[in-house]
Amino acid sequence: MQMSSRAVSAAAAALCVLAFSAVAQPTCGVKNHMRLVNRINNDPTPELRIDTGWQTIAAGTSLDTPGNSTASGPLGYSTGSWTASSAYGRLSFSGSGSGHNVPGNGIFLWIDEWIGAEPKAQFRDRFTVISASLPANTPVTIRAVSNFSGFATCSAPPGQAEEYFGASFAGPAGLNMTYNNTGGQKTQDFVVPVGQFRDFYGRLVCTIRDQRLLGGTVYSDTIEADLYASISFQVLTPGASLQFCSSALYAPCKGDLNSDGLIDDSDFTLFVAAYNILDCAEPTMPAGCPADLNDDGFVDDADFTAFVVGYNQLVCG
Repeated sequence: MQMSSRAVSAAAAALCVLAFSAVAQPTCGVKNHMRLVNRINNDPTPELRIDTGWQTIAAGTSLDTPGNSTASGPLGYSTGSWTASSAYGRLSFSGSGSGHNVPGNGIFLWIDEWIGAEPKAQFRDRFTVISASLPANTPVTIRAVSNFSGFATCSAPPGQAEEYFGASFAGPAGLNMTYNNTGGQKTQDFVVPVGQFRDFYGRLVCTIRDQRLLGGTVYSDTIEADLYASISFQVLTPGASLQFCSSALYAPCKGDLNSDGLIDDSDFTLFVAAYNILDCAEPTMPAGCPADLNDDGFVDDADFTAFVVGYNQLVCG
């Protein structure tokens, strides 16, 4: 049976789509995406669209993508400067913008996406449960801990501004962590047998649109965001470990006590408070005793020495 030329073309197109999808979404990779709309009404200045496509990077490095856009003239101005950063297990997005219009004319001051709700920063990866001592298919318990912190704001009042930010980590059954317009820390345990693999992903989203500046009434507004999301994994079953496609460690960043991706003065303040309490068993000690960096049940001089090492490096990596 022969296929018509139209059917052949359709089949070829389908194969091309499949091939593109395979290239566009590797087993492990990172991607950044954003649209900056800084325009004056009736001005030909184009919006800035950025999409890195999926890229494979070395473990411990990041894909950092800046975006800068400005429109200025007698009818007003609008400007924005943003940076998206993707690494395996760590995502961030930050920047700011401002705008001012004139009577009877509106301007755009937006940061969003131009392809259906694409995250600002995202990663994909795969882990395989391995063991030299446990039989194949032995259930292994894995603990995931995620953190999300930051803000996204617009100076226009509620009802005249769109502000949305969030993060998500998901993949294997039992792993589904989502943050919507709020930060925090989440812990989930899930089970994967020895010898099996699971794909997972992390995404960070942010949309800010100033609607007030679109009208003809004069305003001066600002938008700003500073967001950070991370995830780490710990194998709770003795004798097993995880092997990642990316070769990333996905280890907790000890010393980053406020989970913002940095070990800095704000973390030092939290460390000193825990140091003065000393014993992790004290009810006034923060839950989980995160300042106990050597896991001996106390926050003492040994932990301070370890904290200084991270403090001097500053950035979690």
